[in-house]
Amino acid sequence: MKQHISVLLIFLSTALTVSAQNKTLPSTPSKDVSAEDIQEKLVQLAYENPDLKVRVYEKQRAEYELNKAKGNWLNYVTLSANFNDVTLGRFKNSGDYRAQVYYPLWNVGVNVPLGSLVGKGADVKVARSNVNIASAQEESAKRQIKAMVLSKYHDYLMNKQLLAMQNEITEDDFAAFTQAESKLAAGSISYESYTSASQQYNNDRTKKLNLERDLANVKLEIEELIGVKLETVIAQ
Repeated sequence: MKQHISVLLIFLSTALTVSAQNKTLPSTPSKDVSAEDIQEKLVQLAYENPDLKVRVYEKQRAEYELNKAKGNWLNYVTLSANFNDVTLGRFKNSGDYRAQVYYPLWNVGVNVPLGSLVGKGADVKVARSNVNIASAQEESAKRQIKAMVLSKYHDYLMNKQLLAMQNEITEDDFAAFTQAESKLAAGSISYESYTSASQQYNNDRTKKLNLERDLANVKLEIEELIGVKLETVIAQ
């Protein structure tokens, strides 16, 4: 009986421990989802780039020109009418002979230049074509800026990994160089061996500096496209 109770207590204790661990461990998103989120944020921010906004404004202007061209036909129509004492009712219900002078009572005219109407249709077609061109240019600019920001972000990730690898190599070669200095002082290695270790360490330092420069430059290029610090996008 005591053995059964002990086994039961152990089982409950294990279950409670596992349950507590599951509650305390936060659920972390997968790296793929996180990378996709970051890239999507970069693209959306890049769409606010002033160069792309110029394309948007050009499209809006073309749309305004199209609406203007559609309404220009009203400028080609001229209305005319005559007003006299009879039409204005001055001689109404009177025997004044002048009431019979004005004939016809109303003169209404509409003047429509046929050549203008033909040109108006061409103007509308030109304006519509300009809208299509502006739309295509906007779409092309969006694709280009999307490819650019994502390409530079991939360069950023690659340079960051290369820099981390180079840091490890530089640290190892620095340790080897330090040992070579001690051995040279003790006379256990030749000066040529010491020089070789020193040159290797200096080459690694040069590679590290170049990678740090490349990483900083591509980071600046990304921030120029998105308009904010890259760290703020990654941290969100």
